[in-house]
Amino acid sequence: MVSALEALTRLKEGNRRFVAGTAMRVAAAEHSRRIELLDDQEPFAIILGCSDSRVPAEIVFDQGLGDLFVIRVAGNIVAPSQIGSIEFAADRYGVRLVVVLGHSGCGAVIASLEELERPSETPNKRHARNCEIH
Repeated sequence: MVSALEALTRLKEGNRRFVAGTAMRVAAAEHSRRIELLDDQEPFAIILGCSDSRVPAEIVFDQGLGDLFVIRVAGNIVAPSQIGSIEFAADRYGVRLVVVLGHSGCGAVIASLEELERPSETPNKRHARNCEIH
């Protein structure tokens, strides 16, 4: 079992490599890792991150298959199902570190703020208007 401090250190080191452009993960090496993970997994950290396609946890922390247990939801709005997923991973895999990964320029947060600034109108009508296909 990896301690929370060691897990955090690994994430910080991976993020430094990502920012510096020296990430170590190679797709070919991940194939053999995928075979190793067929029967079990041992993630060392749980990441609650945004669904934004610009911040995939495995890439920004330079980690590979099986290293992270990732839960993604737009804007990091936590519902009981996400809490349950965190509890599951902590209990089942003995993970000792949970990271709530925020980021700048979050589209979900920006959309929420824009929605708050709009003139009042019933939510169902607004939703229907925004879902029209042209």
